[in-house]
Parts: sequence; structure tokens; C-alpha cells
Amino acid sequence: MSLLKQVKHRVTTDGLLESHDRILTALSGGPDSVALLHILTRLRRSLHLTVSAVYINHQLRPRAAAREEKFCATLCRDLHVDLEIVREDIPGRARRLKTGVEETARNFRYQVFDELADRLNCNRIALGHHADDQVETVLFRLFRGTGMTGLQGIPARRGRIVRPLIDATKEDIFAYLKKHKLGFCEDRSNRDLVYSRNFIRHKLLPQVRRHLNEQADRAVLNLAATIGDENAYLKEKADKAFARTARVTPGGKIELDLRSFVGYDTWLRRRLLRRCIKAAWQSDLGPSRDVVDRLLAACLTKAAGLSLPGKLRATVIENRLVVSGNRRLAFKHRFVPGEVLEMVCPALRFRSAEGPRAKVRVMRKARSPRVVLNLDELTPPFCVRSIRPGDRFRPLGMDGRKKIGDYLTDRKVPSILRDEIPVLCDADGIVWLVGFEIDERARVLPTTRKVLSVEYVVITREVCEAV
Repeated sequence: MSLLKQVKHRVTTDGLLESHDRILTALSGGPDSVALLHILTRLRRSLHLTVSAVYINHQLRPRAAAREEKFCATLCRDLHVDLEIVREDIPGRARRLKTGVEETARNFRYQVFDELADRLNCNRIALGHHADDQVETVLFRLFRGTGMTGLQGIPARRGRIVRPLIDATKEDIFAYLKKHKLGFCEDRSNRDLVYSRNFIRHKLLPQVRRHLNEQADRAVLNLAATIGDENAYLKEKADKAFARTARVTPGGKIELDLRSFVGYDTWLRRRLLRRCIKAAWQSDLGPSRDVVDRLLAACLTKAAGLSLPGKLRATVIENRLVVSGNRRLAFKHRFVPGEVLEMVCPALRFRSAEGPRAKVRVMRKARSPRVVLNLDELTPPFCVRSIRPGDRFRPLGMDGRKKIGDYLTDRKVPSILRDEIPVLCDADGIVWLVGFEIDERARVLPTTRKVLSVEYVVITREVCEAV
């Protein structure tokens, strides 16, 4: 089967592409991306596709990048494809973010793909990964340390990202380029053995083929496919357990119920913890087995906390595990009585209404999502903001003022969750520690003429796994 027919069969039977899709193609100028773009343009008419491309200059190889830009521009002009060129100082970005150059470049590429696809209204992002990449990825993850999910390799589809060449070998791609007389740019860094994948590609695999199994690549691909089938079954089990035990807090932290967690088998515990980390990390880079096992031990022993990859923090609070970033939330929103205030992070919705005292039933209930305030004693403008260091208020019924931090400590509210708690303020200070208590000056009295009713609800969000 020709490469064109192979790709067309793959994209149609597996639903990678559909009629009238708008596709953003990652174009590096290398053989894989050139073949991919050419094939997509050949499918353009029969599938009614709209094809565009993006070239990203990482400014790692200035002279080579200049040649690649020129080559990609010429290729896209010949194929009648719109091309976007994005330039970024990746070494400088890596220094600022204190991350590795490879990781920084990869994260930046995917960020560009998403942002550009949104701007161009593309519902597909096509990448040129192929079968040889799949083999190298599985081996790289195996040697680094991974579980069954990692040994599945690169998915043919994840969200709107598709990989139409995932079944094609490098040999297939070069044969296609030769047949259609297509040039390409060779990235010399692909032969630099300082990079792990290059060592696997140029040193390890040739020795394995020569001394162990000349069909080693096929054996690895078969392993990945078998694990993929079995993992789909286990994933369904894990999904159900995750839905029962995990939730996302209003501030985006991931919370796991350890009472249910300890009753599961070890394989399921590891999967649940991996998903917690990936959901909080919002990355497709999963944690290593060592990280998962350290977190598992912390959960079982109820250790206080643990630092995780991605600048995350795991905190065990009684029977809960909370996975969060290391930055505290800081927010401030204008609050207008009578208007709906919908916040993204924390995910809360406020509704309020003004009215005469006589028509409103005032109920006293601790930690209520709804309060009635004495509007006669309040001074606009109002806002909803995060708690600040040193914040004080006079809790209802108390004689003196109290630090909010001390108030929450008395009520055993974990410090890791306090940045999600808002305060409703007027011009004179805090009126309501949301979900806990109002300030004494907002108490509704028999002489009160006008009141403000305020209530909030948590906007439920699904815990999504980045895969």
C-alpha cells in the first residue's frame, strides 16, 4: 500500500480527519513534516480540507533556521498553503523559566499550536510523528521509568492533535519524498548523541537489530499496541474510581479522598495518583514511577507534604490528598449588587439582590452559602477579593476584631485551601468571609430598613486528565 493510501485509510477509518476539517500542520522542513504537508494537500480536494502550516524558529541554529524558513515558505507557496512563521528565543526563555532547552522548546511549540489553531479556527493540528518515533518514544520511556500508559507510546489522536503518519516508517517517508521529488532540510542536531533520543536511534537500536532481533522495531510496536488494548480496559476501571474519589476545588487544586483510595489495589492507586499529578500539572508529561511511589508512600503514612514535578505540591490533610501549584491565588473583582458575578478561579458565582428589610427573611446559619446584610451600614463600592496578610474582621457576635488567619485556624481550615476563600468588602473593609461568617457591622437589626441578600455557588468543573 502506498503511503498516500495508507494515510487515507488511517485517517478515515479511525476518524483522525473528517470532511471540511481545518488543519494546522506543524512544518519544520524535515522529511516527516514535508511528506505530511504534501499528503494533506493531496487529500485536500477529496476531503474538502483547509490546510495551513506553521514553522517555529527556536533560534537555536540561526543559519540553519534561516534556510529552513526560506525552504518552508517556498514549499507552502508551491502547494498553495498559508504559512505562519513564529520566532522565539528558546535559550533565553529556558533561562527565564529555569527549565531545560528541550522541554522549553517542546512546551512552546504546543503552546503555539494551540494559540494559532484557535486564531485560525482550526479543529485539527497535524504532527508528523511516525512509527520510528513511536519505537524511540517507547524505549525512551521504558529506560526512564514508566508504567503501562507510557508504554503505549504516542497516541494517533489526542484532542484535536492528530498524527496521520503514525503507522509509516522512516523508510516509507523517504520513498514517498523520492517518488514525488520533494526536497527537505536536514537538522544536524538530529545526529548529536548528547540527546537521548538520538543515542537510541543511532547507537542503541542498530546494535539491538544486529545482535538481538532484526525485527526489534516491529516487536516494540506490537508491544505498544498490545498494552494499548489492555490499558483501555484498565483505564475504564480507573476512570470510574477517579470520578468517585477525586474532585477539583474552586481554585483548581486536585483533591483525592484517601478513605476510598486505601481500599484499592496498588495498580489502581498508582493510576489515580498519576492522574492527580497530570491534572494539576496540565501537561502530557507524566510523572516517573519513583515520583508516584513516593507520593503513594506519603498517602499511606499520611506524611505532611511532598514536592512534585511541575512546581507542584502534594499535601495530606487528614483523609484528603491535595495536589496544587506553589503559587497562591490572588484576585479582586468588582461586585455590583443586583448583578451576577461569575469568577473563573476560584470558580464561584455570586448573585445578590437589594430589598426592604420587611420582605426578607433573615436566617442565622453557620457557614451558609447565603447571607443577608444590613445595607444601611455598608458603603459602596463593593468588591470580592482574596484574603490578604493581616486581614481582620469582627465576626458576628464577637466583641473584638480577629485576624482572619486565626479565625480559620480555629475552624481547622487547612492553609493550603485558604487562598480559595474570598472576602466580600465594602469601602470600609470586610463584610463577609465568604462561606463562614459576616462582620458584626453588617448584622441586620430590627431598625434596619434596607438589606442586601448575597449567595454563592461553586461552579462544578470536571477533573480533566492531560494525556
